[in-house]
Amino acid sequence: MADFPIVLVDDFQGATDSIKIQAAINFAETNNQKVVVSGNRTYTLNAPIVIKKGVELQASRATHYTVQGNFRVFELQQNASLVGGFITINSSSYNSDVIFLDGKYQYEKTRVKDLYLTNWSGKNGGTAIKLYAGANGSKIQYINFENISISRFSKGIFLQAVKPATGEAWVNANRFDKITIDGCTDMIVLDSSKQPPNECSGNVFTNLQIQPSSNTNKLFTITGTENQFEGMSWDLHFIKHTNPVVEFKAASAGNQFRILLPYNRIVNNGDHNNSIGRDIIPLTTSDPKNPTIGQIWLRVDL
Repeated sequence: MADFPIVLVDDFQGATDSIKIQAAINFAETNNQKVVVSGNRTYTLNAPIVIKKGVELQASRATHYTVQGNFRVFELQQNASLVGGFITINSSSYNSDVIFLDGKYQYEKTRVKDLYLTNWSGKNGGTAIKLYAGANGSKIQYINFENISISRFSKGIFLQAVKPATGEAWVNANRFDKITIDGCTDMIVLDSSKQPPNECSGNVFTNLQIQPSSNTNKLFTITGTENQFEGMSWDLHFIKHTNPVVEFKAASAGNQFRILLPYNRIVNNGDHNNSIGRDIIPLTTSDPKNPTIGQIWLRVDL
């Protein structure tokens, strides 16, 4: 094979597209050729793809990965990257993760961008993007997720830090920019403690476009400290219930939420979380000595 800095998937042989893509990635890692490019065609994936340490898998303009089966589709190792592509799920029983990062690899230079992830099966299932840390020293930090569209999964973006037996694990200081999430059951979920040993803190979500559907249960479930959320949410009337769609859990503190939603659709069980709403007086009470949190009173007896 010619010694080029870019490795082409379609130069490799294999019984399936999954085998060809994995062979190209393995070759790139072994030969220090860090960019693997898939072609302008549809690839049928029937097995997981592991993007090896330091390798970037790039899609061409018309690359389509169609997933047949229920498995973790792309797992990124340390400082691996995934750029471009249209990824579709076709199984109505899908309950795995499309893009998965495990903090055991201690990421710091990974990027994930320019992706379309859609569940075409007709039934919400699985997680589009999952970041997980659960072992001592596990960390996912300083990663940029940019220009990603997610549609009709059970969870859109899921950050999870589980308390390890010893030591610490965290998913901190990551950036999510220009993210569209459409029709997922739970759009964005952060699951952690408020502070070490396991936390999801300092993550920044900007330029969000959130479109609920009749399948949507919650827009945001938030734990951790000093995460930031900014963007737009649309059409709450599509959601079948009138309960809160944003929940700051008890294990949350100091988070900033800048998406206009009615106050009665936001519940804050944490400490010093700051959110804005579109209601001037969010809730009313007849007793000024026992007002609802956030109540504004105008004194007329002065």
